[in-house]
Amino acid sequence: QWWGEVPANLIAIYVVLWPKALQICQARLRRWMETRGATRAAAAIACLVGMVEPKKVMQQAEQRFRSIDLSKLSSEDLWDNAPDPRLNALAEPTKLGSCDAFVSHSWHDDAAAKWEALQEWRSWFRAKHGREPRVWLDKLCIDQNNIEADLRCLPVSLSGCKSLLVLYGPTYLSRLWCVIEIFTYIMMGGGVNDIDVRLVLREEHADEDRTAMVSAFEGFDVAQCQCHRSADKERILLVIGTAFGILGAFNQAVVEVLGQIQTDSVVKSLSLVSADNV
Repeated sequence: QWWGEVPANLIAIYVVLWPKALQICQARLRRWMETRGATRAAAAIACLVGMVEPKKVMQQAEQRFRSIDLSKLSSEDLWDNAPDPRLNALAEPTKLGSCDAFVSHSWHDDAAAKWEALQEWRSWFRAKHGREPRVWLDKLCIDQNNIEADLRCLPVSLSGCKSLLVLYGPTYLSRLWCVIEIFTYIMMGGGVNDIDVRLVLREEHADEDRTAMVSAFEGFDVAQCQCHRSADKERILLVIGTAFGILGAFNQAVVEVLGQIQTDSVVKSLSLVSADNV
């Protein structure tokens, strides 16, 4: 139970100052996640990303976790990521494990195309379950008055959802927070059957967007991902490197996970484009 015994900031400093500690940290992180449940594993990831002890992260996540009935969302709500108290009020407190899907997306992808992909998934869910889905969506479920606290809880919020819905557009794999969501999914041992990938394609630029996605997928490198704050990027890359040994191993893991998705998969759709371009 070493995570709870040593402050997270000291762990990070220790790893940076003593390279050999990285190998020890890798082994312990893997063993810890193999012997704990998915939610506690997510708390450990949040601990290193946000420099907070896992127990505190878990307590915060249980108190702050929220979701929204997708029928209450409109297309205008996805135009941008500007704070909107009205939308925050639509999100309701939710028990971890009761949310149908964590919506992972890039704000740099086209809003109209993203809305179409989301509605496509919503229609599929309603047909299968006979009700509206409840989802975690950052703009609505992150408290704009306490963003830092909710971002620390992000990995646990992901583990509190029954599935991962990826709205995959041309910029998705270039955004570090999108990638950290995939990272958390991998570290929790999630199955490919729990990931649903919907392509985000602009109606009049579908071929251009598919080509961009092919390039992003085939040349994926987490070190090249973009993040609003450079300090966050450095810390997240340290966490990924600690868990996987080298960043290249993580790159391969991300590609393999996406490549295993058969239904509505990015790879299946994009491979046809790759073949056409040969």
